[in-house]
Amino acid sequence: MKLQVSTLAVLLGMTGVAQAHHSFAPHFDINKPVNLTGVITEFEQRNPHAYLHMRAQDADGRTAEWRCETHGVTQLTRNGITPDMLKPGTELRITGSQHRRDEHECFFDTAYFPDGRILSVNGPRVDQTALPKVAPRDSFYGVWLLAPANRPTSGPQFMMDFLTDAGKAAVAKYDPFTMDPTYRCEPVGIRRGWFAPGTPMAIRKDGKNIVIAHEWMDIKRTVHMNEAAAPANTAETILGYSRGHFDGNTLVVETDHYRPGVINQFVEVKGQPMRGQLHSNALRTVERIQFDKASNRIKLAIETYDPLFFTRDFPLGEAEFAASDLEIKPFGCMPEQLK
Repeated sequence: MKLQVSTLAVLLGMTGVAQAHHSFAPHFDINKPVNLTGVITEFEQRNPHAYLHMRAQDADGRTAEWRCETHGVTQLTRNGITPDMLKPGTELRITGSQHRRDEHECFFDTAYFPDGRILSVNGPRVDQTALPKVAPRDSFYGVWLLAPANRPTSGPQFMMDFLTDAGKAAVAKYDPFTMDPTYRCEPVGIRRGWFAPGTPMAIRKDGKNIVIAHEWMDIKRTVHMNEAAAPANTAETILGYSRGHFDGNTLVVETDHYRPGVINQFVEVKGQPMRGQLHSNALRTVERIQFDKASNRIKLAIETYDPLFFTRDFPLGEAEFAASDLEIKPFGCMPEQLK
């Protein structure tokens, strides 16, 4: 296959490979690039990850069947790579990173089409100053998108040094490659929902209450306003029970009644087995959400407490969200095919 290669559209930075919906580094080696040329045999239109199947030649000319992961189909479509472009029989060249445990799997980040188009799964490079401006907001109600930041989604986690005996026992029983809630398409927890990159979230009123919804994993939770405590016999859930009140112009959301879950899917420390960072049903979180008129952004701060699994409180988690005109679409997660 002959390709006319034009100027490469590279990463936008809003949703870099290292910030995929499950952590990139535990599965793929960015220092082992792949460069495949071949014919598409199948495209799995899935969230949270899509998969491209190719009968492809690698850089050494060997032909094999490859399965390459990338962002979910919703995010791909927003970034200009639609399912129609990845039909079986389409000739394609892709570049990306080798899977750590399967020689015929990869993560692909750039697609080179026979007509000369070169598309990144993260969208085209653009002049940020030339982006259309979103109309100024007057409150935190509306649709927002996580602002870029250097947030590693794997690697050492500070709080793993402060596990209680109960926390250590739970971590020892957890397999991050098979037991994470995302594999079952559960909505995970509110902390992970807030920090999911590349997909919008929204805050809106619902009668006397407030609804916080994230496109990622179709998270939707109600903040019950001005309740002193959760009702008696409130069940534990993965998202807990949220109560809110205003402190000046800051929305304060307190959540408890969590069932045990996962804070960080992967904890990667050199020379040690891969682990996860878990929480117990004693977890309690306090979110503070404030609109900043000068930047047209909302600012989030999350306090996290779990005295059953940790001997100290978590450091404050902070993030900013830019105003967005994106429409929140159904995520439609499909369970992962685990090996």
